[in-house]
Amino acid sequence: MPDPTGDLIWMIDETRGTAATGVTGAPIPTQTQTTAAVLQTENIGDLRKRVRELSVTASAVHQNAYLEEWRVRTQERAALGGVSLLEALADLGFSWRDVARLLGVSVPAIQKWRKGGKLSPENRRKLASLLAACDFISMHFLVEDIGQWFEMPITDSAPITPIDLWADGNPVLVFEYATRHLTPDETMDKFDPSWRERYRTNVETFRDDDGILGLRIRE
Repeated sequence: MPDPTGDLIWMIDETRGTAATGVTGAPIPTQTQTTAAVLQTENIGDLRKRVRELSVTASAVHQNAYLEEWRVRTQERAALGGVSLLEALADLGFSWRDVARLLGVSVPAIQKWRKGGKLSPENRRKLASLLAACDFISMHFLVEDIGQWFEMPITDSAPITPIDLWADGNPVLVFEYATRHLTPDETMDKFDPSWRERYRTNVETFRDDDGILGLRIRE
C-alpha cells in the first residue's frame, strides 16, 4: 500500500523548488568581478594622477619655451638705441606715464631719454624686454593695439591691468594671461588671492522698468 506521507513530502519539495526558481534578486558579485572593479578604480585614479603631473610638466615646459623666445626677442630689440625703443613703444600706443610705470622709473626720466639723455644698460634692457614682450604677444595672439591691451582691466570686478602685473615683476603671469592658459579670475587669484574681498563693493547695476541701467546699494 503506498505511503501517503511520502507523496505529500514530494509535493511540498516540488512546490518549494518551483517557487524558489521563480524568485529573482540582485546578483551577488563574484570575487573576480569585485577585483576587476577595484583594479579599474585604481587604474583610472592612477591615470588622473599621471595626467595631472603631465599637465604641470607641460605648463613648465611651455613657460620655459616662451620665456626663451622672449629672451631672444629682447636681444634683438636691445640693438636699438633708447630713443628708437621709446618711439617704438609710443607707436604701439603706450603713454609715457605707462612706460615709466612698467619700467619702474619716473616720467621725467623717460622725457630725458627721449631727448637723447644717457640711458643705463639696465634701463635699456628693460625697454628692450618690454618691447620684446609686446612683439611676443602680438605675434602669437594677434593683439592689434597692444598698448591698450596692457591698459585694459583683467576683470570687470577689479581695476587691475596687465600693467599692474608687469610693474609688480610678474612677466610670466602676463604671458600666461595673454596665452589664455589662465582665465581672468585665475590670473587675479595668482596675482592677489584676496582680490575678491579687496575689491568687493556694495553697489550693483540694475535695469529699471524703462530699460535704463542704474546703480543701487546691494540689499
